[in-house]
Amino acid sequence: MIRNFKKLTSVRWKLVALVTGAIFAMAANAANAANIDFSSNHDFAEINLNIKDQAKHNSEFVVLSVKLTPAATQRLQEVSRSAVNQDLTISLNGNEVRTLKVTDVIKNSRLKLSLTRQMAHDVFPSLLATPVSSVSLSGFPMPQWAEGTWAESLTPDATNKDLVTNKVLSVSEKIINSPTCKRVNHTIVATTDSMVELRIDRRNKCVLDEIPVSKIILSRTTEPDRIVISLYAVGSDFAGPPTRENTYRLE
Repeated sequence: MIRNFKKLTSVRWKLVALVTGAIFAMAANAANAANIDFSSNHDFAEINLNIKDQAKHNSEFVVLSVKLTPAATQRLQEVSRSAVNQDLTISLNGNEVRTLKVTDVIKNSRLKLSLTRQMAHDVFPSLLATPVSSVSLSGFPMPQWAEGTWAESLTPDATNKDLVTNKVLSVSEKIINSPTCKRVNHTIVATTDSMVELRIDRRNKCVLDEIPVSKIILSRTTEPDRIVISLYAVGSDFAGPPTRENTYRLE
């Protein structure tokens, strides 16, 4: 019995040693991990992100290509120099986009980062708002159900004769058009089977329902010729409720 007790005690101590060693190893790895966060406002000289063409091939990932400013390039060199043979996590505006193993000092000012579609959706709004002059962005493709000319209904049950004809919005792949928002460029930042999210080009002015609009969401309803259009004013909380929301019918 004493011999069995000693064996059991020995096994327990070995287990404790293994667990303790694993904890210390995890702590050491965490301590050795490096990270760098880039800001789209001042760290990039060029930005290229083409979600649309890559999404056509049903790719799970899209590629963000950027050219770093001299200051950002130097910062990357310094961080990578201290992280050789370690993991380096790269973030954009606080969103982690890639973790790589550093084998040598990174001196190249051009980076290509593979993003999941969710990552692309998370960082896209900040890229649209960047002051960088050399920006090439292409969002998601426009689903067929969202395209067309839409006229606002007084109520969800309004008939064709109840359409408010002075509130009409035409939606296409790259442009939205209305009497107070003439041929304004937009970018599709997200799509699902029932929703499309558009961001107005910051260089354009778009006023709908007397609202200077920055974001538009198109939502499908149970009727194929009817959608809900949600408007978000410039400077509003995009994560909150829309500034205005109405039902529209296809003309």
